Amino acid sequence: MQEGLYKVEFHTVHGTGNGVLYATSGKLRGGNSGFAFTGNYIRKGEEIHVKISTLRHNPDPGFKPLFGTDMITLTLKGAEHGDMVDFEGFALQLPGIAFKAILTRIGD
Repeated sequence: MQEGLYKVEFHTVHGTGNGVLYATSGKLRGGNSGFAFTGNYIRKGEEIHVKISTLRHNPDPGFKPLFGTDMITLTLKGAEHGDMVDFEGFALQLPGIAFKAILTRIGD
């Protein structure tokens, strides 16, 4: 995974969302208007493995969490396709709900 700034679009059966992530030295940091995202990534062969958590920073009830809870930890596996990375995985707290994300690199 290239270091830099990514836009992230994510999907579950409960809805969609988006935000930004910055990848550097195995760390991911980012968020959106309602939640902060912090985690780590590592390359294993052709796959990229991610463990990332969310934390609500905006108490506005208009920002609904996709998993029904403000704090989750996701485990994801993905593959690079040029400036994009496709991920699939699940939340440790709700393993039966599939999670998909597309990261598109937008800057250094």
